[in-house]
Amino acid sequence: MTTKSGQRGLIRAGELLPEVLPASLFDEVIRPEDVGYTHPVFLQCFMPLRHRPDNKDDWQTDCGRASLVITAGKLVDPNKPNTFVKMTVPAGPKARILNAYINDYILRERTKTIPLGETMRDAMERMNIPICGSNGKELEKELKNFAAAEIILGVWDQDGSAHQLQTKLARRLSFWIERNANQKVFWQPDLDVSDEYYNAITEPDRMAPYYWPALVGLQHNPRAMDIHCFLVYRLRNGLKRPVVLHAKVLHAMFGGNRGLLKHFWPEFKKALAEAHKFYPNAIIEVKNDCIILKDSPPLIPYRKMPRLSRITEA
Repeated sequence: MTTKSGQRGLIRAGELLPEVLPASLFDEVIRPEDVGYTHPVFLQCFMPLRHRPDNKDDWQTDCGRASLVITAGKLVDPNKPNTFVKMTVPAGPKARILNAYINDYILRERTKTIPLGETMRDAMERMNIPICGSNGKELEKELKNFAAAEIILGVWDQDGSAHQLQTKLARRLSFWIERNANQKVFWQPDLDVSDEYYNAITEPDRMAPYYWPALVGLQHNPRAMDIHCFLVYRLRNGLKRPVVLHAKVLHAMFGGNRGLLKHFWPEFKKALAEAHKFYPNAIIEVKNDCIILKDSPPLIPYRKMPRLSRITEA
């Protein structure tokens, strides 16, 4: 749902469709305004689940023929002239929401400049992030991490061709920070993405949908956010035959590149159950050492996608 101020609405878990509803009815309930768009690599390769010493400077994750590499960079300190601060690789749920919001805004508005709100509260309302001091600090931290980061997106197509984007996400990030008489902080950043990043995101054959209410509703569990995005992407065209994903493969994709498989597997199944609440028509069989994806009604049918061009041409 989109409100008058433009921010997205939140569908809570208690309002989700029961699994017994037919696919046709479920399809009609998915509203176009709840669909976001991003580069498909971000729906297959994911950022770290959380900040750790072993992922603060560099991060690489792979999924089949797609790879994502993120390297931390430096950002100017707005309060100290001639000073740069070493940032870290973006991680956690707020980084995921920011990345989804930025990419979707680029695609909808066809602009390289992303305004993030006149105040921190406005920014959190735009992204449906619960408003509190800790969330505000985390959102600002991840925005700075993104602005400083260098990103490599790699895609190897089945026809033998390969595509690579290697660029800074941001070419400019400006902050205007001041306090009024009540010591209220006005946070007014504008993010300008680089030409290379803009071109990669807006490639027509590289656009993929995600379901925004699921990102918002699952932000307490970044692994569940990733699983949901992957399911929406993987099941969007239907499956000619079941797809078996063994625990070792899932561990490489969703395990955060660390931890033992025996510890990961129970946590993955819990996260999968949470993600499935936001895609109840996905047909998934869970076994002792694998999951089996079966042909399922797509959460976001392709006929919902052409509305993007109608918006951008309006």
